[in-house]
Amino acid sequence: MQELAARLGEPAVRVETETALLQLLRSRKLEAEVVEVLCIFWMAAKGHSYSPVAKLAKSIPKPSLLSDLVVASLGLSVQAGGTDLKEVPEDFEIPDDFDGVQGVDLPRIFWTSMSRLETYSGLPFVRQMAFEWTENRAAYPDAPYQGDAGHFIRPLGDGFIGQLSTRTALRAISAYLRTMAVAKHFWKMPPEFADQESLLALPLHPTLALLKPRRPDWFPAPTDFDGGTDVIEASFRDLVCRVQAVRPGDELIAFSSPIVMAMGRCVEVSIVRWSQAADSNIADADLAAHLEGFWTHGGILSSAAPEPLSTTTLLAFPHLNELMYENCKAWPLAVPLDFDRLGYLQHDLYPWRLFLPALTGSNRPKLSPREGQLEIKVDEQVVADLCYWNAGWGAARPIQFGGNCGTALISRGTDYREGVASTNVKVRSFYLWQVKTLQRNSSNEELGETLSSGIMFV
Repeated sequence: MQELAARLGEPAVRVETETALLQLLRSRKLEAEVVEVLCIFWMAAKGHSYSPVAKLAKSIPKPSLLSDLVVASLGLSVQAGGTDLKEVPEDFEIPDDFDGVQGVDLPRIFWTSMSRLETYSGLPFVRQMAFEWTENRAAYPDAPYQGDAGHFIRPLGDGFIGQLSTRTALRAISAYLRTMAVAKHFWKMPPEFADQESLLALPLHPTLALLKPRRPDWFPAPTDFDGGTDVIEASFRDLVCRVQAVRPGDELIAFSSPIVMAMGRCVEVSIVRWSQAADSNIADADLAAHLEGFWTHGGILSSAAPEPLSTTTLLAFPHLNELMYENCKAWPLAVPLDFDRLGYLQHDLYPWRLFLPALTGSNRPKLSPREGQLEIKVDEQVVADLCYWNAGWGAARPIQFGGNCGTALISRGTDYREGVASTNVKVRSFYLWQVKTLQRNSSNEELGETLSSGIMFV
């Protein structure tokens, strides 16, 4: 999608690319398919100075509330739609295949959202989505489920999860979008609320859509983390030093990435910088074990957006008490981003590749794309940036890993961690680290996991 968007910004191939994409758009049979193609035009407009043609809005065969938002954000007139909508019949029964795909071919979040709205309103949201699912089967009568994901995953052995955008998922997401349109047109759901709920069906997070994969020169070597705790800690110290050599005066706040991805062995490393005040009740030797839960349920950073499809994301500034682990008087300087405006094509990033600064006591930070990376600003001053790269390829990844990609959060100076300076509390810094090693002797075996963790004072 990024490469096609870039072609729309190149004068030499713009007309050719535009013609092909408009033809593709007109051939789409599901609402979610339409949104995916429209997102290519949106990315071109936001990242490559592309000006969409007026006939783009007239080339949409399956409009939805979400496609209307994308078209409006491109400065085009939204075409009237909704003429083919109808409410679920009273005698309709939810088919087994609708329940069967939830949590299997697509995340349960769409069904959960429908169930929540149904509980709140008393209206048949779940049955309406199931009805739309049954109706859109006719879009692909010969192959409503399209293919077997296991065909790509089974040869890898046990313990892998697919990274495929399936027709089943697109049908279910389209059913979700049509249900939101029914709620707006027939059940009088407020338009702003209906638009907000439709954002759940975004294929790409508007702020993350322009991230470009660029592996940094200081990326670890494949053998850096082979060995015991002392070797691993030495490798992490070397990693921190290499970042400082490239970025003098800046600090590595967080890093999470696979560094080895092979059929018989995979290694994923993660590190996050922390601060600690005096009077801890936990000994330094026990600190890593005490903070082990951070890697699975360490909290998230709330976000919002000034406009539904704004490329800027507004971050919360949590209070220090919300971040601090009371027994050890320590708090992380980065936590994962929340799931607001989650892109279903970007699951590799969520949640453990999106560590962002936990800026306590500051004005609301802004997250925005710049030259393929993300910048975090406070009062228009950049305090940190996040880079992203591909770390593994293929249609699947080990289920124990966060994704086939990696990210690093690096500060601009040290202002990002000076939010507690006014409290006159003396603090020290350390890194909490974790290394996952997956290994097997045969390609038919499941990958066995070895987990190492620790802290490193700096």
